[in-house]
Amino acid sequence: MPVLKTPSRVLVAAVQSPFSEGGAELHVRRLTEELVARGVEADLVTIPLIERERFDLVRSALAWRSLDVTEFGGRPVDAVVATRFPSYAVRHPNKVVWVIHQYRQAYDQFGSPWSDFTASKEDRRARETIAEIDRLGLSEARRVFANSRTVAARLRKYNGIESEPLYHPPPLVGRYRTGPPGDYALSVGRLDGWKRPDLPLRALVHAPEARLVVVGRGPEEERLKRLARELDLEPRVQWVPEAGDEALLELYAGARLVVVAPEGEDLGYVPLEAFLSGKPVLTTDDAGGPLEFVIDGETGFVVPPTPEALGAALRLAWERGEALEALGRRGFARASELSWDATIQTLLAAAGLDVP
Repeated sequence: MPVLKTPSRVLVAAVQSPFSEGGAELHVRRLTEELVARGVEADLVTIPLIERERFDLVRSALAWRSLDVTEFGGRPVDAVVATRFPSYAVRHPNKVVWVIHQYRQAYDQFGSPWSDFTASKEDRRARETIAEIDRLGLSEARRVFANSRTVAARLRKYNGIESEPLYHPPPLVGRYRTGPPGDYALSVGRLDGWKRPDLPLRALVHAPEARLVVVGRGPEEERLKRLARELDLEPRVQWVPEAGDEALLELYAGARLVVVAPEGEDLGYVPLEAFLSGKPVLTTDDAGGPLEFVIDGETGFVVPPTPEALGAALRLAWERGEALEALGRRGFARASELSWDATIQTLLAAAGLDVP
């Protein structure tokens, strides 16, 4: 009688943001599901990241460090795939890290309006401690991946850690659909200051025919609505605080193009979601990760981060709708190259596990 092989056991280590779900949360859940779908016994382990005071960040790292995840239920855990800070502080003899992003306020965002770290002695010590946590947690990994070249470059610059970019499809892959160019530009994402959600709004001033649908909520929501009133844009802006899967798919399918305005984004799902919906992307030349997929004149528009520049691109999109479909087709071809099969095979091989 043949002996049935016991499936590999893999833990996905992730940070949970209570009462909030963004791309990182969707990513680790989908990663776990894709492992299970390929015959791996996988489970997701999360710990909230507390940020009330500086030392909370260290406490969170120590919580991960103190865990013994080598076995559960009398059976060993074959590998751990850790993701965001500080989950990669977890100890395991076979740890692979797939960095979604570090604690960016202590690194590339330091000195910008998006970081509350100052030059004080306390904050300097906190930043040094975060860097040491990252150095230790990442250097003991069997292999380090980043979710984009942008994140890989940060790891090299700030920590001296080499990593390999590993891309993956967006959460609803297989369900995105396309439609003819609609009468609105689409902006999707949490309304945080560093994502510059005011830029698409201000661009409407310079594109009188364009409309904008804004999907998401966050701390900037009320300020943005006041700005729309002040700029007399209310008739041309639709606010969608929350959209379920089907509603989001429909919004992508009916958009004219998708606007992605953050500064220094890690990668973000939005460009890939737009492409798989056959839509071009309008982004900025300092966007970071989106520029690894959005090529000016090929899959979308890349412009300086000013309302005037975005407005000029929107005017062009409304004047030359036929050109958008060609951009969208090329974007679709690019995003369609990504697959979970290749991603899972890469991760399991890095952990020295058999690929189902």
